[in-house]
Amino acid sequence: MPEPAAETGGASGGRTRVDRRRETTPQRLREAARVVFERDGFHNARLSDISTEARVGSGTLYNYYRSKHDLLYELMKGISAELTGIAADRISAQQDPVHRIREVNRVYVKAFQRNARVLQAVYQARGEDERLKAQWEEVADHFQSRVTRAIADWQKAGLAYGDMDPRHTAHALTLMVERMVMAWSYEGVEYDAEVLIDTLNKIWIRSLGLTSTAEPHPGTAPRPVTE
Repeated sequence: MPEPAAETGGASGGRTRVDRRRETTPQRLREAARVVFERDGFHNARLSDISTEARVGSGTLYNYYRSKHDLLYELMKGISAELTGIAADRISAQQDPVHRIREVNRVYVKAFQRNARVLQAVYQARGEDERLKAQWEEVADHFQSRVTRAIADWQKAGLAYGDMDPRHTAHALTLMVERMVMAWSYEGVEYDAEVLIDTLNKIWIRSLGLTSTAEPHPGTAPRPVTE
């Protein structure tokens, strides 16, 4: 007895249900991987658990991803774009620096918290996979370089203390935020979200000598500029 023809739809140009299912399979696998990584962490996550969560066979999973490192790498692409997009859109020395610091830190902390368990998995696995290590460092470098330039610009404008090295200061401030949010998000340290964000903002603003009116700090001379 001949097999029935696969269902087609005129509007879809002859694509079958199987075709449409195949198109959505990678996304389903990534969503399932996120569930498993958030629940079990990287080291305890198993590909069999991911395929079960996605309701596909193990063979289907291997058609798209060869390892859990591959799946985590794909998940981190989206998270990296989300995090680096924050600084690209909001840090600007051309606008009130106090307002920008408050806005960026709030958005960053919320985004980190939203993706905390996947970021924890990346942190756990980055020593085993150069791609994951590079992704983690890319996010850190992105923030540090932008904050370095912003501090230098604020110093030139006489808005920030001029006797602090922009690069070292940027690294200290961004690493402080990263470390505190990591401790809060997945190391069991209890912080109130609003108090945490407010405290981070005050440390940034006061350590740089900024004012809420974006006027030159009293007694502060612009940092000498070296070409």
